Amino acid sequence: MSQPDTVALTAGHNLGTVRTMPQFRSHIAQGPLTDAQRRVVLDQAEILIGEVYAHLPLKRAMHAIDPLQALRLLRHRLADLTETEFHVQLQRIFLGLHDLHTNYILPSRYAGFAFLGIFLERCVDNGRIAYLVTKTFDHITGDPQLKAGVEVTHWNGTPIQLAVEANAAREAGSNKAAQLAQGLQNMTLRSINMSLPPDEDWVDVTYKVNGATHETRTPWRVFESVAEVTTPGTLPSLPSGVVVAAHHLVGMDLRTELTRRVKRQLFAPASLKDAPVPSNAKARAHRPRATAALAAGPVPTSRPDELKARIVDTPSGTFGHLRVFTFHMQDQDIDAFINEFARLLSVLPAEGLVLDVRGNGGGYVIAAEYLLQFLSPRRITPEPFQFVSTPSTTGLARTVADYQEWKASLEEAVTTGSAYSTPFPLYPIDAVNDAGQLYQGPVVLVTDAQCYSACDIFAGGFQDHQIGPVLGVEANTGAGGANVVTHEELRTEWTDGKLKQLPKGVEMRVALRRCLRVGTRMGQPVEDLGVLPDAIHDLTKRDLLEENADLMAAAGVLLAQRQPRLLRFTSTSAGTKKRKLTVTTESVASIDVYVNGRPVATTPTDDGSTQITVPAAARDLIRIEGYDAAGTLVAASQQKL
Repeated sequence: MSQPDTVALTAGHNLGTVRTMPQFRSHIAQGPLTDAQRRVVLDQAEILIGEVYAHLPLKRAMHAIDPLQALRLLRHRLADLTETEFHVQLQRIFLGLHDLHTNYILPSRYAGFAFLGIFLERCVDNGRIAYLVTKTFDHITGDPQLKAGVEVTHWNGTPIQLAVEANAAREAGSNKAAQLAQGLQNMTLRSINMSLPPDEDWVDVTYKVNGATHETRTPWRVFESVAEVTTPGTLPSLPSGVVVAAHHLVGMDLRTELTRRVKRQLFAPASLKDAPVPSNAKARAHRPRATAALAAGPVPTSRPDELKARIVDTPSGTFGHLRVFTFHMQDQDIDAFINEFARLLSVLPAEGLVLDVRGNGGGYVIAAEYLLQFLSPRRITPEPFQFVSTPSTTGLARTVADYQEWKASLEEAVTTGSAYSTPFPLYPIDAVNDAGQLYQGPVVLVTDAQCYSACDIFAGGFQDHQIGPVLGVEANTGAGGANVVTHEELRTEWTDGKLKQLPKGVEMRVALRRCLRVGTRMGQPVEDLGVLPDAIHDLTKRDLLEENADLMAAAGVLLAQRQPRLLRFTSTSAGTKKRKLTVTTESVASIDVYVNGRPVATTPTDDGSTQITVPAAARDLIRIEGYDAAGTLVAASQQKL
């Protein structure tokens, strides 16, 4: 067995200060909180959870917990606790909420990531669950046989499946699939100030190579990550009609987003470099149907931190594969993200799209919901949000301009006894319908248990608007349904509230407004329930080691069962306040034409071009909806003159 002191870091790792676990424990022992500071922390936690936390009634019911009593007991026992015991017990109370939005973030001296230098992923291999090393850190020397592709069988002598389940029990996932996903990720890489730190200094890893069993000892190390997630007070670019503060649009699992950035820093630093894209690329533009087959391979993108595109050959045909890693733009340029997503849709095959949001912990809700219109012939209904009804949320709604719409129902709750305010969307409906459908081929959405928050909202909207089937690699999404704010953001804007500044870099986040599904699931909370997939594909060894080959094949089968459509039109003047429309269609039986939302014409269509004259003038919005022979809406196109 290789020993920890034989496993070293080589030069050029760019991780800054790296500590062993004993060194890190000495580091965090400096500058502990005073008793008075601990009490301030507990006071603030009790206000957030007891007075503004949107999910408290749901969490009490679904998980049989009493976090407020737990906080009272912690306060009662405060004098008997060491610094570490205090943080661990408070962390457990927050983790016990099973909510990745609502966090206790330890003092700034705890900032950093613990890592082993390998990354584990789960697959099903010949009908059995297996755990493979899929990534290794290039700057670690040690056991040369512990590399991508080996199967781990035991963890500190415990069978790996039991070890993952035990680690998952320490995590905050909203459902079993989400807990297991968080537990697996934290086996080899964890945020120290948002997770319980490793108890051990090293891990004994037992693994197999070509049938032979090996064992190696791998030390935990902690580095001060440069990864950060910023949310400014205002955003430099937003879709038309969206006029709210940036943090009122955030729905994100901070730990998953930070871990995603650190994974790329450790295991794929080259992927963070911008790739060249065609200089004449036009955003949010319709395109003609491709007449020649597109070659399989990567498609360059100007936003590699958020998007990755390629064309894939499957047994069922050639399709586009578009990864959306996050809905949080580190440069806050939401418009640039939206435009690049639209451009990629215009260059991927029209025969079908695999839209892949695995591992997406959310971000800006508007960035997620805005994209839905590009894929759907239906107008998008954004998910509504609501406050829990308390005197504190009522006071907050009276104070903060962005919350005024909720004020009346919160004040009314005093007499009605309603547990929640009336739900409202975060922005006007027209804000997520100003472009319309751009991609008219079939779409399959691929999800996993780390899809969270804004990504949950996106997946829910995809399903609720019947865009296409949801193919899950796990039994549920992460099930996070809320707008989340930090304690400091809330303290700053809630000018007559009870919040006080937290000491020594301590921070908290709280789910402030919960969101609800629309469509046939109208009113169903996203929190804890998530988005159940329409079909499940267990990731295989080929998926982990050969660029998701079997997953793409499974998605291809679903795409091949659906019909690509085409509906485009051009407009020319036909006299005073009249426009002649030339409408090009494929697999569309009839069209309805609307001007400024009012129906003006309907006509049957064949594949090819149809001309129709309608009353319309400058600045009017023309929308055409296409139907199949059964009368089902299958395609749409719109233009503002």
